[in-house]
Amino acid sequence: MSKKLFLITYIALVGCIFPHAWCYGNAVDHPVEIAIMTTADLQSCVAPYTVVIKGDTLTVGGIERIASASKKISSEVDGSLLLSSGDDLMGPLFSLLEGEPEIRGMSMAGYDVVAPGNHEFDRGVGVYKNAISYSNFDIVSANLIIDDQELASRIHPYVIKEVAGLKVGIFGMMTPEFLKVCNAPGGGVTVDQSIVKVARNVVNELKKEECDILIGVTHIGLNFDRELARGVDDIDIIVGGHDHEYVYETVGNTIIVQDGSRAKYLGVLNFTYSKGKLQNPTWQTVLLDSTVGYDPEIRGLMAQYLKVYDDSLGAVIGESTVDLDAHSDVVRSRETNLGNMIADSWLNWFTDADVALVNGGSIRGDRIYPAGTITFSTVNEILPFRNEVYMVQLTGADLKRVFEISASVLRVKDDGCPDTCRASDGGFLQVGGVRITIDTTQAPFCAIYAGRDVTEVINVGSRVTGIEVYQNGSWNSLDTSATYTVLTNSWTAIGGDGHYIFTGKDIQKQNTTLTTTDLLTGYIQSHTKVSPQLENRINFLGE
Repeated sequence: MSKKLFLITYIALVGCIFPHAWCYGNAVDHPVEIAIMTTADLQSCVAPYTVVIKGDTLTVGGIERIASASKKISSEVDGSLLLSSGDDLMGPLFSLLEGEPEIRGMSMAGYDVVAPGNHEFDRGVGVYKNAISYSNFDIVSANLIIDDQELASRIHPYVIKEVAGLKVGIFGMMTPEFLKVCNAPGGGVTVDQSIVKVARNVVNELKKEECDILIGVTHIGLNFDRELARGVDDIDIIVGGHDHEYVYETVGNTIIVQDGSRAKYLGVLNFTYSKGKLQNPTWQTVLLDSTVGYDPEIRGLMAQYLKVYDDSLGAVIGESTVDLDAHSDVVRSRETNLGNMIADSWLNWFTDADVALVNGGSIRGDRIYPAGTITFSTVNEILPFRNEVYMVQLTGADLKRVFEISASVLRVKDDGCPDTCRASDGGFLQVGGVRITIDTTQAPFCAIYAGRDVTEVINVGSRVTGIEVYQNGSWNSLDTSATYTVLTNSWTAIGGDGHYIFTGKDIQKQNTTLTTTDLLTGYIQSHTKVSPQLENRINFLGE
């Protein structure tokens, strides 16, 4: 045997006996351009919707535009994948049509792999199982434990896709807080919370399969994504969700991306795969406005579903034995029975929270809803913004400041504070789990605002003369040194209406991802007939 032939034979043998020395990461012998396209937290936004971005009103999103944009991007590279990190099914559309339009639309749009989010199980195992019967994409979740064997057989720990000659291993992961943030899973679903251990085992399996690229599609939030990247070697990319944030960062050798929520943007991670490595990665979020075009077949199908949905909004979800007061001037100035019920719907779900704060500006309708049946349409009219509920840790001292800001909404002639230096009228708080007393003869909170920030506090306010918190079955005076778990909506949590306390750098906040609309709907369905009352939660000295 010649030396040249011997050398070739030796190299081949070494490559087969020790595949990671030669075969692994070298499925192709030339650079390959790859695009990983992502959406997260679609939330049943199957059709374009209107948003305000930097002062401009735009129509964005919709599966029809996801399909058009992803098709164009795919045509410009050697290989691509379209991935979803979950919470694609949510809200009234999911409640009424049980996931069929979302799953059929995503299948038509060409999704390759989807990791379910916690809200996919809001209607129970049976509904989700039926919904994914319309899918032609793979579903992955490595730490989801499902009793229903038929559904469990449809959800795999991981899949392997061939993309431009490369083997791409993709695994999924569900949030460890699943039972806390799933709106009534109905049993039969649990989560292995050892996410690093589970992911490490899956990655080891994928390495045995000699995958060139390893991707985690996760619905666990950025903090857990970082923990995963630090704790598990060899994950190339984590496509995250659950936080509704925009993220592009590298932890160790792992790229982490998130593209927000509701498909306002399509996330696109481009890179070159060469010599066993991801090279020159770039990340962009493509605004899904009218310039990206649309898929006419998907548009037509979604229009049919939305017609059925609109016709179904009159479906009855419960009944009230009393009139519900949504008058704008009332919800923004004093306790209302409707405000109490909304706050109670939050505390009913998040049983470990102490206080619920509902800004009056989020309650719409501006009328009395008479006693009788309540429909989906009623709830959507009362809470049209679909704000998400945040769980915030506040000291008693900070909570007192929040109530002073709320009380500053009440304008009293010659009270010494200009309108621009106090909370806007929508910032008056309806409450749950707390009783407060207000004296409007005292000085209001007053400050100099710069947007949502405060540059100078002119007067901390002295209108709130009493605060009691309901804990362990009794009312207790507010402890300014204690820490309380407070529920509020996403608007207030970012400092809306002048509530700058929530934007402090040391304030701990968690997005529960449950919306005010869904929580109120679920509360009415489970408590009907409802009879919310005035309970002296907000009292005025002298009345």
